[in-house]
Amino acid sequence: MTLLQTPLEAHFFLNRTFYIKRDDLLHPDFSGNKARKFYYFLSHDFSHIQRIVSYGSNQSNAMYSLSVLAKMRGWEFLYFCDHVPHFLRQNPIGNYRYAIENGMRLMISQNRYHDAHQLEDDVTLVIEEGGRQKEAEIGIKNLALELCEDIDKQHLENPCVFLPSGTGTTALYLQKYLPYPVYTCTTVGSREYLEEQWNMVESSCEHPIILDSSKKYHYGKLYQEAYALWARLQHEMGVTFDLLYDPIGWIKLLENIEKIKGNVIYIHQGGLKGNLSMQARYERKYGKMNERITRKIDANIKN
Repeated sequence: MTLLQTPLEAHFFLNRTFYIKRDDLLHPDFSGNKARKFYYFLSHDFSHIQRIVSYGSNQSNAMYSLSVLAKMRGWEFLYFCDHVPHFLRQNPIGNYRYAIENGMRLMISQNRYHDAHQLEDDVTLVIEEGGRQKEAEIGIKNLALELCEDIDKQHLENPCVFLPSGTGTTALYLQKYLPYPVYTCTTVGSREYLEEQWNMVESSCEHPIILDSSKKYHYGKLYQEAYALWARLQHEMGVTFDLLYDPIGWIKLLENIEKIKGNVIYIHQGGLKGNLSMQARYERKYGKMNERITRKIDANIKN
C-alpha cells in the first residue's frame, strides 16, 4: 500500500497560527498514526502468517485498523481486552462494531499482554497495544521526512512539533528523526508511564518534551471542557479532531503555549471512527453541544 503525502495546513485559533499535519487524510481505514505504525506490515510480504493477535481497549483505533489488515490478508484476528460494557455489546458502535464486522474474535482477559503472547508462534503476528513496537519506526520515519519537506516548502522558522501520546511511539520516533523539538503530553497514565513505554520500544532514543497541566485527566473519562474545546476547534478551524486524545492534547498545549517558542505543528493522528462512540457518550451526559457549554472553555483558557 502506498500512502500519499498529507497536507500541512495553517489554521488560526486564539490569536495564533497553528500548522496542522493532516494525517487524518491518509486512508479511511488506516488513518493517522495507525497508517504510519502499521506501514511495515502493510508494505512487507508475510506469506507464512495466518493470524494476528493483539490487545488493548474495546474502542481502540489500532483494533479497528488491525481488523482491516487481517481482512485484507485473509488472516484470523484475535483481540484481547479486559471488558466490554453491556451497553456496548447490546448497541455496537464505533471501532468495536466495525472490527467485529470485519471478523475480529474478541477475547476477554484480565491479563491481556500475557494471554496474547501465549499464542505467539511461527504463523502468528503479535502486535503490541497501540502498535508500540520497533516495526513502527519505518512509517514514522517517513512522516518525519515529510514534515521536513513541509517545513522547507513553507519556509517555517523555528518549527516544533506537538502531538498527544497514548503509548508515545509516534512521538518517540519523530524525535529520533526530526532536527526540531517534539512536544507531547500524556493521555493514558502518568509521565512515568509514558517514559516506561518509550524505554520498552527503544531505550537509547532521546525523549520528547512532556507538557503537563494543572489538572489531572483520566483516560476515557468525559470532561465538559474537553467536549467544548473539541467543538470550538471544529467550528473555527473546520477540522474534526479525535474526541478521546485530541481535546486533552489541545488543553495541555494551550496551557503551555507561552512557553513554546516558534511555529507549532500539530500532528492530527486521525482515529475519527472512535468519535461515534465518544460523541454518543458525551451527548448522553451533557446533551448536544451549545453556546453555553462552549463559553465555558473560553473562561478556562483565559484564566
